Amino acid sequence: MNSRERALTALDHREPDRVPIDFGGRHTTLHLYAHESLMRHLGLSGPKPDLQSYHTYLVEPDAQLLSRFERVTSLFFPKAPGGYTFRIDPDTNTYVDEWGTKYYMPPNGYYYDMTEVPLPNAETEADLDRYPWPNPSDPARIAGLAEEVSAAAAAGEKVLMLCNATPGLWEHSWYLFGMEQAFVNLAANRALMEAFTERFLEWQMAYWDLALGAVGGQIDLVQMNEDLGTQAGPMMSPATFRRIYKPRMKRLVEHIRKRTQARIYLHSCGSIYPFIPDLIECGVQVLNPVQVNAAEMDSRRLKRDFGKDVTFWGGGCNPVVLQNGSPKDVAEEVKRRIDDLATGGGFVFGSVHNIQANVPPQNIVALFDAAGECGGYSQRN
Repeated sequence: MNSRERALTALDHREPDRVPIDFGGRHTTLHLYAHESLMRHLGLSGPKPDLQSYHTYLVEPDAQLLSRFERVTSLFFPKAPGGYTFRIDPDTNTYVDEWGTKYYMPPNGYYYDMTEVPLPNAETEADLDRYPWPNPSDPARIAGLAEEVSAAAAAGEKVLMLCNATPGLWEHSWYLFGMEQAFVNLAANRALMEAFTERFLEWQMAYWDLALGAVGGQIDLVQMNEDLGTQAGPMMSPATFRRIYKPRMKRLVEHIRKRTQARIYLHSCGSIYPFIPDLIECGVQVLNPVQVNAAEMDSRRLKRDFGKDVTFWGGGCNPVVLQNGSPKDVAEEVKRRIDDLATGGGFVFGSVHNIQANVPPQNIVALFDAAGECGGYSQRN
C-alpha cells in the first residue's frame, strides 16, 4: 500500500498493511527549533523551512525528512485575503492578523504570544455590529487552490486535507475577546457569546462555501478546530457545550457535508472525554490530537468506548515521555499506544500535537522508527 491507500483503509475502520504514520502533517509537525535539531542529528542540511504558522512557529518539513519518515497527508491552507499583508514589525517583533489581534515574540521566545485583542470590552451585540469582520468569501483565500488540489489528487500518494481559516466557534472567541474575558463572557454574558457564536458560525459557513465550491469533490478530509479541554479537564461543563456550541457545530458539519463527501477531522486538545459522544453526534469522524496524558484520556479506554465511531489521529506517545524520556522509553510508549489504538483500523499514528522546540532529536527518530517497526498488522494478528 502507498500512504494514501494505507490511510484511507484506516479511516474506513479496516486494517491496512501497517498503521499509517503522519509525520509533519496538520498538528503533527515540528517547531522550527525541533526541526533544526533533527536535521543536524541526521546529518542533513537545507534551506530554512517555510513556516506553517508564525503564532506557533511550526514548519513545513524539509523534503529530506519527508523521505526519511512517512507523511500520509497533503495539506491545503487558505491564503490571506486581499487587502491584508502579513508583516512582522522589526522594531517591536510583533504582527497583527487579519482579525486585528496582535502577537509578540519575546527575546529568546518560542512563539508569538497573543498580546492585544480587538474586542476586550465588548458587551452587547451592537459592539459586534461595529467590529469590521473580515470577508470570508474573498476569492484571494483560495487563489491557486483548485490547481494545487488537482495536482495532488492526480499523484494519488496522500490523503488530501483542506484546512480551516480560523480556530473554532469557542476557540476563536479567545482571539477576539481575550482568553480570560472569553471565560467571563461565557459565565456572565451568555447573550453576547450566543450572538458572537452565531455570527462566527455564519462566517465559517461562508468560508467553507468558498473553499469547498472549488475543491469539495476532490478532498478526503475537512479539518476543523475546537479546543475544549485543559490538561486536567474540560474547559466548560458539558451542559454549557450542549447549550451553546453543540447545536451550531452540528449545523456547521451538516452545511459542510452538503458540499463534500470528505470526512470531518476535528482538532480538540486536552481532556475532552465527556464531549466525545456529543462530537460524534455532531458528525465528527476523526479526532486529533488524542492527548493521552490528559485526565480521562487513557488510550485503551478511548478505543474501547469510541473506536467504532471515530478514527484516532495522533496519540502516539505521551508528550512528557517524548520530551524527557530516553529513546527506549519513547519506543516502549509507542508500542503501548499502538497496542491500544490500532486494532480494527481507525488509527493514524502521529505525535500528540506538534513536536515542541526542546524535544531531543533522538527521541523524534525513536518515535517514528518505533511506529514503523511495531505497527505492522501481520505481526499483530
